[in-house]
Amino acid sequence: MNYWEGPPRWINAALLFIVGFLAFDALFKLLNAQETNVIVGFVSMIAGIFLVPFNDMFANQPDLLTSAIAVMGYCLVVGIVLAVLRSVQASRQEARRAEAEMGDQTQQF
Repeated sequence: MNYWEGPPRWINAALLFIVGFLAFDALFKLLNAQETNVIVGFVSMIAGIFLVPFNDMFANQPDLLTSAIAVMGYCLVVGIVLAVLRSVQASRQEARRAEAEMGDQTQQF
């Protein structure tokens, strides 16, 4: 199985989804978009869900800083998860390789 098949593909897709909403929300806030617009309201609502853990980390924290911290936080978490998955996958491949070598050695005797 290729590294980019299975869970890593879906984890990266989820990260892209989250970062996309956070980026559009930050852009809309930067450009002072009207919250009454359907698209702006929807993006703000979805992004708000992902911004909750990062709200009010600092006194008088502006919305753009919250979005930047959230993007870095989610990228860090996804990077750690992908590194763990890659490590598990590598150890499984190494175990299969060692198992195959042991099988080859017992057939020689």
